[in-house]
Amino acid sequence: MDVEGEPFDRKLSRRDMLRLAGFAAGVTVVAGPAAACGAAAKQVGATTSTAKETGALQVLDWAGYANDMPHHATYAAYLKKYPQNKPQFHFMTNESDALGKIRSGLKVDLFRPYVGWVEYFAASGLVEPWDPSLISNFNHLNPFMIKAGQYQGKQYGIPDDWGFDAILYRSDKVKPAAQSWALLFDDRYAGKIAWFDDLEMITIAGMHLGAKDPWNQTSAEQDQSKSFLISKKHLARTYWSSETDLWQSFGAGDIWIAYAWPNDWVQMKAKGLPVVYMHPSVGQEKPIAWVGMFMLLKGTPRPSLAHAFVDSWSSKPSAAWLENNYGYGHANTEARPTSSDLLHALKLTDPHAVGLPNAYLDRNIPQRAAYAKLWDQVKAA
Repeated sequence: MDVEGEPFDRKLSRRDMLRLAGFAAGVTVVAGPAAACGAAAKQVGATTSTAKETGALQVLDWAGYANDMPHHATYAAYLKKYPQNKPQFHFMTNESDALGKIRSGLKVDLFRPYVGWVEYFAASGLVEPWDPSLISNFNHLNPFMIKAGQYQGKQYGIPDDWGFDAILYRSDKVKPAAQSWALLFDDRYAGKIAWFDDLEMITIAGMHLGAKDPWNQTSAEQDQSKSFLISKKHLARTYWSSETDLWQSFGAGDIWIAYAWPNDWVQMKAKGLPVVYMHPSVGQEKPIAWVGMFMLLKGTPRPSLAHAFVDSWSSKPSAAWLENNYGYGHANTEARPTSSDLLHALKLTDPHAVGLPNAYLDRNIPQRAAYAKLWDQVKAA
């Protein structure tokens, strides 16, 4: 097996195991005939209001997902129903980039930051909550992830894709001393390492150095994380922000070790490279789990179309396509990948895959501006 992780004794259906995750988190989902009738009545109203909405749906998304193919699987159902409102995509490289574009006047209907930003955007006044009753696939989404998209009791984020920040490495070139984030800072592999160009590197450094709360480090811990990264930055050949750049460098043999996502492992396996997707597990170290959260811009002129788009993204066919083609998990509990390797890489047999004890679910960074400044200082040093 070329994915490191603990063995499992029996197989659970993904639906079963994600329901267990919801129960373990204390989440209760109640549905019945009355609820179904109410949702159906609201859906009729949504269809009527959708007919009044005009123009292309404006979507701000990551470049790898903003695919303008006529029948892209993740939103095929939307295209079939609303061909006259085909989505127009705008690209974001990360959440800070999205925030800057929105504040600079980019008019979009919805966008997709990750779970660590839900609280920030919900409190910013830039977004408004969703109406889950207008999303027919909502009850098929992982309750644990649904709860992670809530702020002050309202559903600001609709969960869809999910995965891990972990380490990808060439097993024929690299021999880790331990399953640790330390591999990103290993002097033996100077010039063969790729870091992620994001303030999350401050979080990773803090975790590796033993900060009590890597997402909310003290001033002293922040200084320690910054100094540590500066002392190790000569080891990194590149800081990647585009996955295609990472794939090119890793595929060409320029990089042997990288801060990576599951899709990067899938892409390098497809190139025939002997690669391992390692989940750090030394001490308090763990991978960081992320969940993509669609968020609705406040005052959008196309709210019903936005709900329809997200409903399409949340469907079982969309989920299965995403898992099999991108190597990411999906919040729809009825989907699972056909690859047993991918099943293991995403730990889909574990009901706590995106939470403890396997991973830290990404979270809000109270001192986000300070972390961003620290990361800029690391790069400029």
